[in-house]
Amino acid sequence: MADRKDLVIVGKLRRTHGLKGNLKVEIYPPNFEMPEKVYIKDRNGNFKELEVLNYSEDKGLIRFKGYEDIDKAKTLTNKYIYTEEKNLPELEEDEFYIYQLKGKDVFFNGKRIGKVIEVDDRLFIANLIIKCEDGKVRNLPFLNVFVKKIDDKNNRIEVEPPEGWLSI
Repeated sequence: MADRKDLVIVGKLRRTHGLKGNLKVEIYPPNFEMPEKVYIKDRNGNFKELEVLNYSEDKGLIRFKGYEDIDKAKTLTNKYIYTEEKNLPELEEDEFYIYQLKGKDVFFNGKRIGKVIEVDDRLFIANLIIKCEDGKVRNLPFLNVFVKKIDDKNNRIEVEPPEGWLSI
């Protein structure tokens, strides 16, 4: 089960909590309903299915079948949690998940100027990290004034960057 294109990251397992195998968990999408099964990647990059025994959104805790003690749970710390794309909450029109933006070609005035390689959402305003045709990597704030259209079907984003942005 190494190559599952339908799986997306929805959170990260942090440290253990208590002795019964609970783990602190950070879930990224708002209003995410935890399914009965999620996935992690093993050391070889293969997906491994985990059955959720308990999940408390309020406490930020999760526990998995077969990992009901602290020593077994420790083997899961700092791993990303994946779920099938169909389990993600529906978004409003003009909303996107980060994974949907990565890899999209970026166009300005009808000309391809690069590709989105990452989205940095650590600040108040997310930034598209774009590997440009000239080999440089540039950040573009994810604002309507700069990001004019996202065409998911054709895998492209049309932008109007600030003046001088391409010469930085």
